[in-house]
Parts: sequence; structure tokens; C-alpha cells
Amino acid sequence: MSYPLIILGAGASFDFLIRNDYPRDDTDLDRWIPPLTDNLFNGVQFQSLLSKYKEMNELVGYIRGKIRSNRQNVTFEGILTKLYQDGVRSNPDLYKSFAALLFYLCDLFGTVTEKYYRPHNNYDTLRHIISLNGNQAVFVNFNYDLFLERSFGKNNAERVDQYLEGNFPIVKIHGSYNWFWNRLVNAFAQGKQDCYELSIKGAQYIFNPGDNIQKWELIIYNNPNPQNIRAQRLDGLRAYSFHPALALPLIGKDNFVCPSSHVDFLRRKLKEIDRIVIIGWKMADPFMRGLLLEELKQRSIPITFVGGRNSKSLIDVLDKDIRQNLKLINSNGFSNFISSDEGEGFFT
Repeated sequence: MSYPLIILGAGASFDFLIRNDYPRDDTDLDRWIPPLTDNLFNGVQFQSLLSKYKEMNELVGYIRGKIRSNRQNVTFEGILTKLYQDGVRSNPDLYKSFAALLFYLCDLFGTVTEKYYRPHNNYDTLRHIISLNGNQAVFVNFNYDLFLERSFGKNNAERVDQYLEGNFPIVKIHGSYNWFWNRLVNAFAQGKQDCYELSIKGAQYIFNPGDNIQKWELIIYNNPNPQNIRAQRLDGLRAYSFHPALALPLIGKDNFVCPSSHVDFLRRKLKEIDRIVIIGWKMADPFMRGLLLEELKQRSIPITFVGGRNSKSLIDVLDKDIRQNLKLINSNGFSNFISSDEGEGFFT
């Protein structure tokens, strides 16, 4: 009876479906394939959405240019992190671009979930394998989309804590496109009732709330068009405004938005799991990698790593406590792993 921890990164969503299983004229599968991080501003795929968020135009142009330079180690996360940490000192208006980016990511991955999801997918296969070998697993999902949740019947959750219920708890470290922060504002005093405009205007505060963040409420808000969410009037000039509860794709130790109770839950579950499966996650998040190292230094846990062509270069730089536990490495992607006898055998 296995009890795996399964960690999902962008590569898992990118390889969520086997394209040849679907008709060639199903154009949504070509246009809305979930992007890897460096392709978040792909103008061929996503121009219709990019054009809606003009406040981040400068950000889009700058990051595109840097990535096109093809210089070694130039990544979307690295460029954005430098802008976030250093750029705002000379140009505070960048906060408006970051706020627009939150709404864009919310819009993008909400659209991707609706357009790209198909009921027969690799997560369904994974669920079947788990059901044959213990019928329980813990998931850490770094993706903003709801592919996993829809496949495991958790997409109708009304409260964030419901993600932790049942045999397949899901910890979403970086948030989800349908998670929003609810905060009290003087909306009508500013003559504004639109949450997007309010967020742009209060962008610097959103990213530097201090202790006031303790007054914010994390809620699930399913809206296909986040740019059109209206503030909800409370009384007088006060209203509730909403902005996406997503972690920007930055490089940093504590870059997470899930409740601390979810992190505590994960720490407890790490003591119980008996194997780790990493799918499409580059292990670049220092926070999660730190949790793994903390546990691996206390006991040996077999790990399988499922990645792409760059798997070897990623593995070569891993901490020795992780590297020495690797038992299975599949560099041919999620689809190959899930259909292989070797992959299925890791769960038995």
C-alpha cells in the first residue's frame, strides 16, 4: 500500500494530454496548451488576452526582449525577480504592471482550464494507478490551472480548506486562478467600483500590505473574466474589492500564498508519505525544496523524477540529500511515464 507525495510543476500541465488522442481540427488544443513559464507572454497564442492588460505592456516588451537574447540562464522568473526586487526602487509604477500581471495570469489560466481540459487525461490515468495501490496520495500543485482539481473532483470547492479533504489532499503553494484576496477599501470615495482599476490604483499597497494582510480574506471566486469583477459595497463609501491570490513567478524563499495551515498540513504529511513523485517541476522553488530536504535528512525516501530533455542538467545540481534518493528518472515526460510499466511499478 503506497502513500506517495506527488509534486506537479508546469511540465505536468504542459503534458496533461496526449495530442494524438484528439482530432486534428480541435484547434483549442493547439492554441490553449498550457504554457511553460518562459512562454507566458507568447503573443502568437495569447495576444487576445495580452491586449486586455495594457498596464503591463512595458513589462511584456522588456521580458520578451530579454528572453529572445538567448543568453544562458536568462529566464522569465529571473528577469521578473530582478524587476520586482530592484526595478521598483527607481520606478514604483512597476507595481501597476505587477498588479496587471496577476489579473492576466488569472485570466490566462482560467481560459486555459476551460478551453484545454478534456476528461480523458494523464491525471485520470494517475488516479487509476493510485487507486490500485493504496487509494491515497498527497499532491503539491504549483500550477494555477484546475486540471488536477477537475480530474480528482475538487473543482467545485467552496472554501480553500476543502482542498485538504479526502484521500487526495491538494496543497496549492502558489495559489489558483480562482483564489482571490478580499479586502476592504474606500472604493466609492475614489469614484471607482471596478476591482481591476482599484487594484491598479492600489498596486503598491497590494504588494506591500504589511500587517494589514491579516485582515484580508482568502476566498474562491469563479469568474471567467477577472477584469470585470465589481467591488461589493458594504456601507457608505466602503466596499470589498478582490484581486487574484497568486504568487508571481519569482525566485524566492517564501514565495507562497496558500494559508500557513496548509503548509503545516504538508509538514505533517511529509512524515507519513513513503515515496515522492516529481512531475514537471524544476525543483527551483527554495521553499518547497527546503521542506523536502528537511525530511530527507531524517529518513531515506525513494524519489522518481519525471522531466524533459533538460532532466540531467537539473539533476546534476541537486542537493546530495535529494540526488541520493533518486530511484527512477524519466526524461521523456509525463505521458511516457504514466503509460510505462516502470512508472506504474514505482507506485506498488
